[in-house]
Amino acid sequence: MTKPRFVVGPPGTGKTHTFLLKKYREFAKKYDLDKIVLISHTNVAVNQILDAVMEIPEIKERGRRRKFFESRICTIHHYCKTKLEHKEVFTEQDNEDFKNLCRMHVAFTYGKIGDDPYKNHPFFRFIKAAYGHDRTLEKHWHHEDTDRLEYGPYNLTQLQELKKVYEDYKTENNLHDFADMITKYNEKKMESDIEVLMVDEAQDTNRPQLRAVFKMAKNVKDNHFYMIGDPDQTIFEWAGSDAEYFHEVAAKPWLELTEGKRCGEAINKFCKKIIAPIWKRWNYNRTWLPAPGIQGNIYHLADLNPSLGLKRLLHKIKNTDQTFIFAYRGKPSDKRIKQFFHDYGIEYAHITSSAHVRLKELKCHDEWPSFTEGAPKSLKQIKDFWDYLGSKAIVFGKGVYKFEDWVNKDYTIDELIKLKLLKPTVKEVKFFDLLRKRAKGCDVKQHEKRMFYIRKVIKNGFDFDGKIRVKYGNIHKIKGTTFDNVVGDLSIFRRGKREHPHVELRLKYTMFSRGIHDAWVLQSETGRSLGDHGTI
Repeated sequence: MTKPRFVVGPPGTGKTHTFLLKKYREFAKKYDLDKIVLISHTNVAVNQILDAVMEIPEIKERGRRRKFFESRICTIHHYCKTKLEHKEVFTEQDNEDFKNLCRMHVAFTYGKIGDDPYKNHPFFRFIKAAYGHDRTLEKHWHHEDTDRLEYGPYNLTQLQELKKVYEDYKTENNLHDFADMITKYNEKKMESDIEVLMVDEAQDTNRPQLRAVFKMAKNVKDNHFYMIGDPDQTIFEWAGSDAEYFHEVAAKPWLELTEGKRCGEAINKFCKKIIAPIWKRWNYNRTWLPAPGIQGNIYHLADLNPSLGLKRLLHKIKNTDQTFIFAYRGKPSDKRIKQFFHDYGIEYAHITSSAHVRLKELKCHDEWPSFTEGAPKSLKQIKDFWDYLGSKAIVFGKGVYKFEDWVNKDYTIDELIKLKLLKPTVKEVKFFDLLRKRAKGCDVKQHEKRMFYIRKVIKNGFDFDGKIRVKYGNIHKIKGTTFDNVVGDLSIFRRGKREHPHVELRLKYTMFSRGIHDAWVLQSETGRSLGDHGTI
């Protein structure tokens, strides 16, 4: 078996964008591009790497298009899928498969789910966790680390019954899920032709994926099998990542990166203090230098109510161009944070989504008062108004008006009134929210809350470029990101027993190491604080 060369480094030391891409450029000169494979764990990370690879001069000279690399620089699931016979992937995008499963066994309807059953249903979460840990359903159910409360309302017998129905359904319909891609690749007899294999964020690899990676690396040339990552950021243990394995093998790495390119001195020192018990446990002491020329500060907030620390935070949000990430362990901390954004009229977005209120919508509220006073507006702006205006403003029967054949120029409110598109009374209404229709599925209370928030954002002034500088997300979602400032909520919201102390320390370490300049430590509101077990 080919032994991997472990390349490790603390957060922001250039593991991906310095070492990995530099190595790829070297190998591109020596090896067939078809035989070089680079694996990462998310499509976002893959696309960022692909963007960088396509800018390498040697790649441009060869005239290779992006499509060529999409099966060679990809997620591990995508690579394994390309080596199997083509099948449709069970995704639940339209929920039809899930509805069919509910018809086959009524117990599928018992679990509480969100918009994506495959992601949120307790049955699917259980079988994915068992798969990631390479356990049977029975072994996973009885394992000491399994929190069975997370999989209510099911017991083991019901989960086993549903698993049989699910497997039969996939077989009958020629479907497979993401776990199947790895499993079937591991089972299939084939010889890998990969000559160079690099695995980015290696610590996120679960046990079956790890077997697939070693199978892929079996015939690499000159021992060019690299696993790049940071054991101290192993935060997907619930999905099967093996923190102990990565701590052991990376305690004496092939290469250790030490030059910090992200965290300033204050955050660097704070994070090293957080992770110190784990370094002591595994008998290593990483050299991790702060990013040069950046000092920064650590602030402590008892809560998000008015205080001197909060005043500093609000001043920085409103008076700088820096970015901010509000991070937390789990729900309902997100409600606490979103309420803060609403209270102070701060533009924001979830880390995986667009702005909570689109720029188009904000501009309508901002432009409307001057429009009622006679200021002409562009045809585009008129059309944008129309998307939100309701029957209080629009003349009956004109709600679906499409402005066909209109000249692309500016128009006044009087012109629209004269054409009997808008009611004359709208000139007296200066606030756009008083004329708006409610969004589909939005009740009166939700609508009023949104309008109140928009008024605050307009009053504070918003970014006309549409750049959202303030985002929020749980620790697992924000991993791999960089922000000027990080506000970390130390509240723990997890049903059942607590995780091992080292799990929480790794979460806390990963959360605060997203920041460059300042960290704002938001104290727990539950009485249970992330990483407060003490050392072991």
